[in-house]
Amino acid sequence: MFFGTSFLPQKHLPYTQFDNNALAVYVSLTFLSFIEVDLRVTRRLNYSGSSHVVDRVPTVRLRLLKEKKWIPAVTFGFHDILTSIESGAARHFGASYIVATKNFHIPELHLKIGTTAGWGASSLVWKNNEFIGFFGGLSLGLDNIKWMELLCDYGGGAIDNGLSSAGTINAGIRFVCFRHLYMTAATMNFDSFTGTISYRFNLIR
Repeated sequence: MFFGTSFLPQKHLPYTQFDNNALAVYVSLTFLSFIEVDLRVTRRLNYSGSSHVVDRVPTVRLRLLKEKKWIPAVTFGFHDILTSIESGAARHFGASYIVATKNFHIPELHLKIGTTAGWGASSLVWKNNEFIGFFGGLSLGLDNIKWMELLCDYGGGAIDNGLSSAGTINAGIRFVCFRHLYMTAATMNFDSFTGTISYRFNLIR
């Protein structure tokens, strides 16, 4: 289980018509080895209107294949499920996608490599607001520096309120403190800052 908060920059956020930054607070629970359930609440910052409160996004991810030596883990993800099933009228972060994840270890270099590649298609289940088209990422870590990882990824496109944002190239660094506290600082398209702080732990040991 983990919970945390993320800062979302306005320049790449159609949800706010590119006028406001936003703050997301989330909690995630993996109660079976192949099912992960999230709830994210997103609020615009410095919003002067009267109608907006927060946007709630329930998410479910189902792992179809477990990672093995030569086989990546394969997962289906579904964002903003309830709104998408009902009508989609108030949906801002809806998505359905498939993603493959594979980790590698190079002992000679003491190097750990994590790779991810996914595809979000509006025709998969429902129209996507985010993770449109291809997206993927790469992480690099060293065996003797377990508390730090370098990250880079390409995020799929996003669309909301008739406004669209192209996929972004993101790069950052993640620190792990006291084994449970994860802090990430990154840049989106090298023109905006984003960051995340989360706390992860096991409910059952």
